[in-house]
Amino acid sequence: MANRDDVTRELAECTECGSVYAARQWPDGDIQTIGSDGCRCGSSDFVLIESDGDELSVDVDDDGSSGHSSAE
Repeated sequence: MANRDDVTRELAECTECGSVYAARQWPDGDIQTIGSDGCRCGSSDFVLIESDGDELSVDVDDDGSSGHSSAE
């Protein structure tokens, strides 16, 4: 079990439909949505959304599974 301090709260975007959820990122990199087992579209694959000032950008996995970002 991970130490509570090692788990971070983030925003995560579904790689299939683009829906955004509150999520937790575990020390091993696993991303799990808060309050649900996955996206309403049925996917359980998410990428983190990073905030950089007023802009939001999407992290891309090593396999390049998400290639878009949203601004403001």
